[in-house]
Order: sequence, then C-alpha cells, then structure tokens
Amino acid sequence: IDSLIDALLFHGTTNNNDESNASSLSSSIQAAQQQPRSQQQLVNTEAKVAELLIQKRLNYDMVNQMFDRICELSNRPQSIDSCSPLLSLLLDAACKVDCLEKEDNPNKRWNHRVERDLRRKLFALGYGIRIEDVEKKERVRSITGEKDCY
Repeated sequence: IDSLIDALLFHGTTNNNDESNASSLSSSIQAAQQQPRSQQQLVNTEAKVAELLIQKRLNYDMVNQMFDRICELSNRPQSIDSCSPLLSLLLDAACKVDCLEKEDNPNKRWNHRVERDLRRKLFALGYGIRIEDVEKKERVRSITGEKDCY
C-alpha cells in the first residue's frame, strides 16, 4: 500500500541540495519528523491524482486501504476539520473521479460513491467512531432482525 500511495500522491522529494529522487511514504514521514527542514515532498495535483486513480483502475477497497494507511502514519487524530493534507488530496481526487459520468470513466471498478464513503468515515473518526464496527453491527442486526433499544 505504501508504494501505491507513493506512486499516486508523490512525484519525488527534494533535499537541501535540490536533488530530486523517489520518495517512500514511511521513510519520508520519518525523515520529516527527524529533520523537518532538510527534505520537501513534491505532491501531485488533484487533477493528476484523479487521472492516476482512473489509469491504475483502483477500486474502493484499494482507496480505503490507502486512506487507512495515511491515517495510521499521520500520528494524529483525523477529522473533517483537521485532516492530513494527503487525506485531503486523496478525497478531493476521489470526488473528481466520482463526478465523472460512468461512460466517461474507463475505470469500471469505480462505484461513484468512494468520496462520500471516505468523508463519512473521516467524520466518524473525528468523533472516535470506527465506521467498520458500526457497519458490522448493522449487518448483524439486518440478518438477525434485532432492533435498536432506545
């Protein structure tokens, strides 16, 4: 997943020497924490990330795994009000792909609800709710016919 995030969101790093080289998500985050001024990450634009989402034919599960990995590596709570710039870029690019007409999108794995589902998940994270746990309980209730006790 890290290499997929690198390929999708970054197009290199620059050192103080202005050398351009390939980036690694986990190593670049660690380097940024150790020496915040020595390295700058070059991030793709929203349009470029949307184009790569289409070209690489990513589906919701892959984008969701990328979302989870960025949250895991960010070392701070994520929410709608305060999210990582990488998450924001991923969500905005997903929105751009969601807005394409189905006929215009060659990626038939895309279900056109990716951005909505990830924003819902980010909103829940802001309140300390794991959306996967909630959905799991809803599936069990729908199978057993159990009602909520309010």
